[in-house]
Parts: sequence; C-alpha cells; structure tokens
Amino acid sequence: MKQYFKKAALLMLCSSFILSGIVIPISANADSGTDVAASQSITEKGETSASIKDITFAPGKDASQVNFTWYSNADTSDPQVQIALKSDMTGSDFPADKAQVFKGQKSNGNDGYSSNKVTATGLKQATEYVYRVGDGNTWSSVNNYTTQDISSEFNFLLAGDPQIGASGDIASDTTGWVDTMKKATEKFSNSSFLLSVGDQVNNGQELNGQTNELEYDGFFKPEQLKNIPVAAIAGNHEGYGVGHSTHFNYPNMSDKYGIFTNNGYESDNSNGTTGNDYYFVYGNTLFMMLNSNDMNAEDHKAFMQEAIAANPGVKWKIASMHHSIYSSANHETDADIAARRVTHPQVFQELGIDVVLDGHDHCYTRSYQMVDGQAASGENDTEVTDPNGVLYVTLNSASGSKYYEIQEPNYNNYYEAKKEQDKVPTFSDVKMTDKSFTITTYRTDSMEPIDSYTINKTTSHRNVSRLSGQNRYETAAKISQSNWDESDAAVLVSGQSFADALSAAPFAKSKNAPILLTSSNALDEDTKAELLRLKVRTVYIIGGTGVVSDSVENSLRNMKIVVKRISGNDRYATSLAVAKQIKSPKQVFVASGEGFADGLSVSSYASLSGSPILLTDGKQLSGDILQYVKDNKSTSYVVGGNGVVDDSVVSSLGAERISGSDRYSTNIAVLNKFNGEYNLSNIYLASGSDFADALSGSAAAGEKNAPVVLIGKSSLSDAKNYIQKELSDVGQITILGGEASVSQDTVNELLQ
Repeated sequence: MKQYFKKAALLMLCSSFILSGIVIPISANADSGTDVAASQSITEKGETSASIKDITFAPGKDASQVNFTWYSNADTSDPQVQIALKSDMTGSDFPADKAQVFKGQKSNGNDGYSSNKVTATGLKQATEYVYRVGDGNTWSSVNNYTTQDISSEFNFLLAGDPQIGASGDIASDTTGWVDTMKKATEKFSNSSFLLSVGDQVNNGQELNGQTNELEYDGFFKPEQLKNIPVAAIAGNHEGYGVGHSTHFNYPNMSDKYGIFTNNGYESDNSNGTTGNDYYFVYGNTLFMMLNSNDMNAEDHKAFMQEAIAANPGVKWKIASMHHSIYSSANHETDADIAARRVTHPQVFQELGIDVVLDGHDHCYTRSYQMVDGQAASGENDTEVTDPNGVLYVTLNSASGSKYYEIQEPNYNNYYEAKKEQDKVPTFSDVKMTDKSFTITTYRTDSMEPIDSYTINKTTSHRNVSRLSGQNRYETAAKISQSNWDESDAAVLVSGQSFADALSAAPFAKSKNAPILLTSSNALDEDTKAELLRLKVRTVYIIGGTGVVSDSVENSLRNMKIVVKRISGNDRYATSLAVAKQIKSPKQVFVASGEGFADGLSVSSYASLSGSPILLTDGKQLSGDILQYVKDNKSTSYVVGGNGVVDDSVVSSLGAERISGSDRYSTNIAVLNKFNGEYNLSNIYLASGSDFADALSGSAAAGEKNAPVVLIGKSSLSDAKNYIQKELSDVGQITILGGEASVSQDTVNELLQ
C-alpha cells in the first residue's frame, strides 16, 4: 500500500529536507561574466537573442546518447539540435551542412517560457563534437562536447546541494558554484559527466516571493557546464512546481515509480511534477536515480529490480537520491530520515547495490560498509576488497550556499567512518574501472582532498538481479525482456501443465526464441504484450489442444501471427515430435515424464547443446523413441535415479545415468558432468519445487550457455558448494521468480 499519509506529512516538512537530484545541467553562455538569458543565443544573422537560455544536456540511456533541454520564448517553433564533428568547423562558423539534426518536443515551462527536449543519438567514444540548439531559425551559440574513451575506465564529478538562493543572496551562491565548477573541471578535464544529488536551486522558499528562474539562471551560470552532461534528480526544495522537470530531460524514466506530486500523493496513471525514478548505463555502471521525495521504499525497489534485470551485464550498481540515509548534521534525527534509515538500506542490500550517493544534510559523511544496519568494515579502512554491505556517501554543499553543523563532532556514530564540516564548498571525483570504485572529495579553497575511499572487486559475484512478475506468466515475459530485444519466433507452452513443456528448451534454442507461458483457455495478457514487443511473426505451440486450447491459437492468429503446433498423442509422443525438429543431435537426454524435476535439471544444458529431451514413463521407452535414438546415433543419457527411470531403460539405450539422491543433487550432478561446456560468467537460480520459472529461464540460459541451479527450501549445501566453487568466474547471478520461489535469505546464504 502506498504511504500516502507519510508523504503528506513529508510535504509539510519539505522546506528543509526532501531527496534531491543527481545531475547538473549545461549552460550555453559563452561568457560567464554576463547575463545568462541575454547571451546564450544568436540569430542566423549573428544578432544577440534572449530567446534561448538554461541549456543543459544529460546522459542518455547509454553512452551513445545525450538528452538536451533548454528554455525558449513561447513563440519559438519545434525544437531541434544540430551536432557536428568539431573537425568540420571552419573558424567560428557552425558546419550546418555536415551536421546531424535531431528533433524533439516542447512543453510549457516556468514564467511563460517553453521547455524544449531533444535526444541526440549515435555519438561515438573519444570524439570532439560541436552543437547548437534552436528551432531552425534562431540558434544558440556554438558549444563543444567531447565524448570520453570509456573502454577501460571513466570518471565523473559529484556535487551536493548547490541550492542557489539558499543564503538569501543568489549572486553570492552563484559565484561559489561557478568557482567550484571551474576548479573541478580544470583538475578533472576528462570527466564524463556531472552528477548532482539534488537541491540544485532553493525554489524561492527562503526568498519572499522570489521566482526560482533567477536561481536556475545561477545554477546554469558556470561556463564549463555547457561542455559536460549533467545528471540530476529533484531535492526537497524542488519537490513542488514544474521547474525541475522542465529544466531536465531524463532517460529511461519510470511511469510508475518515484512519483511525487505537489500534494504529496502519487498516481500510477500520471507523472509527478518533479520527475520519477530513472536510470542510465554508462560504461560498466548502472546509475539508478531515485526521487526520494517519494518515501515508499517498495516503489524504489520495484524500479531498481526492473533496471537491474534490463542490464544484467554491468559491473557496478550505484543508486543516488537526495535524502541522506546515514549523515551527521541537522537532518540526522529528522523523522522522515529515520524512517528511510529503517526501510531503504534493506532494499539496497537485497539488490546488491554497491554505493548510495546522497546529499540533503549539508555536511560530508562517509559510512562504513553497512550490513543489516551495522558496520561491516574496519574503523580506519580507506580501501576494502570484496566487501560485504553497501557504502553510503553524503555530500556537503558544492556552492557554499548553506552548511549545517555536525551534531556530535567529537564522537563517531555507529555508521560514521568519516565526517567533515569545514564550511568550505566541496566536490568529489569518482573513478570507475571494472575492478575498482574510488571516490575522492576535495575542498575548493586549497583543492586538497579531505577523504578518499576505494572498493576493489576481485570477483563480481555481487552482481545479483531478480527477474520476477506478479505470476509465472509475467515472470516468463520479464525473462524474455531481459534477453531479447526482438524475435521472429516464440515458443508457447502451458503454464499449468509441465509434461509437454519439458521438451521445449532445446527446440527454443534452435529457433533463438524465448519460452512464454499461457493458460489453457486464454492467452495471458503479459504474454500477449511480450509477443507484440518482440514483433513475433511465428509462435510454436508445444502440446495438444488439451493443454493449449484452440482459443489460444485463435487469439494468436487474430494478432496476425503464424501458429505452428507441435504435439503427439501423449507427453511421450510430444517429446519425440519436438525432438524431430532438431537436426542431427549428438546427444539425447531421457527423463521421467511423470515429474518435472529431472527434465528441468538438464534443460539448460540440453538447450545450449541442442540436445533433445525425451520422456519416459519410467518403465520403458516406445519403439519410436528407441528407433529415433538409433537412427541419429546419438550418445544417450538418462537423468534421474532408478526410482524414477528403471535400469531396463538405461540398458535398452546403452545410456549413461546421471543422478543424485534427490532432484537437487541430480541437478548438481548434471551441472558437474557438463561443467566444461558452460560459460560460467552467468548463473541462473530457480526453484526446484515448480517448473515454470526454471523452464522459461532455461531458454535464456541456453542463449548465454549458462547453467540453471535448482534451489530448494532447505538442503542447500550442494548448490552452495557448486556456486561458491564457480564464483571467481561469475559475472552475473540471476534469480528467476519472486521471493516466494527463491527467497532473498536463501540467496544470501548461497553467496556467503
């Protein structure tokens, strides 16, 4: 249930403490000493125009894109951005004939301005560009943007609470902010972007009736900001009005999570006024930007689960939000901060978040590595390797507009590894490689570091994500979404009956297709939506009309999809009919058709190796199946003990038996038997007490040549030993299904 009343209470407290953003915008003002609004644009004839101001661009959904935003007079035409190679410039003339043109949309901004948003795509690494924004008639001045080579590492700048206007003197706050950005970009000239953790402006709360547009003009004043992308999220001082959302352009913004509206309530049917949760991927890192004005931790958890599932290959996961979790000054004891300190860390820990970056408390605090609300790293640690827990960093003001006093300056709280309040503006530089994260924080008066901390990873087993939905049908769709952008084909099986479905995985691999589920009598809505997203042209139904009815088939045909059904008189004949679709298999697997466990145990390897799974009643094989194996001269394996498949079946095939004392040890026996064939950079975990999630996952695992480990409610020792043995090679662990299937406590135990 949404925490409506907490949010309403939070709104009343908002004047001093809601969560803020992570990115900082770019000004196109060529002269930082002149008025912003009057110097950012020129007409085609070269005349100065005041119709364009507050230009900024943010990281796009990946490193090949950036998202532009600017304000213009309301009478300007539809927005566009022109980008060209800097090498195509001749003197100061913009090379319009060689530029790419990107068009966008405009909406109503503050104070009668139009807000313009355009996404530019196809940018290359380590390339010098020039750009200008406008409407085709009036253009901004020409600005530079150089993309970085991020093939091995990158760094970004980090700023907390510029809050222009907080001191009561916009000009003074702007001067401090300009100084910080000048010094930061001079020292770290190859930074990829600037991340601002919220309260970019004060929003006029502490100035009687002051419009916040003058504050935004101050925020965009630094000359350097026109050359570097800025990622931002709303702080509590931006928790109302449309100023923030119309000055910034978010990639991958959720339409369901992180919603916060003027009245403190949220609606899943409309966006909040301050921008919702969003994410972007840069290099090896997933950045998840949370609008913490929404206090509901479960909302943010659901958003991060989706972002993590969509980006399984990242090395690092960073969350950023305005409101501090572990800090040391005025807001440390606020009721809303204390509430977040109870609900949010558990979510970050469960999802394997490496670092949480925040602001709000206008002092610097670095936590220990935090596990279950307790410090897990040493008192004097400045460098840790493969640590448990999550690091939290709270940033001080980057402009010096406002500082808060540390509450207990001579005493370290249980989470405080480092705290500092020198009443000097600070910023941080963060360096990312595949194996290390280093954050170093500088004071701007001397440019000396006040703190530095490094996390090293020798293994990446903490990259754990979960693919789950409200039911097995949605979970199958989520698995498909995480592995296929498009697919000509899909394999459809019953989500209620396992027998015909067991043989589907190797066939799905042969078609490079996901496995989706349906109920017997009606096509599931999540499945239908996924078929449309994938642009599927052919669906292969496995099984007869008794398990997937004609009405489902008709629904597919009504979607203009070609339907092909593969079935036999019973589950055994169906498994043979599916096997015959796979050409010249070198191996075949035989498993009991009376239960699903052993067939699931081998499904991921059968998928990656293109080996059919044939079913038996446990006592005998049909003559047709025996003939099929003989004709293909395939090496045969029987999966499961003699309690499920009689020795006579093994003898009739001349097969090798692979088995254990139960379904879980049989699964590990299969994995060990073919361990050299797997690419162990990925491991999937699925419940062994039901078939649906493991079956859908076996198609994805087959695409990645990855194993599926079956997990029980107890007796985890075999699975734990297997996973721990392989962890040095594992880059990603993906849990299939919700916590009712594989609990987080179980995952934690397996990875300890």
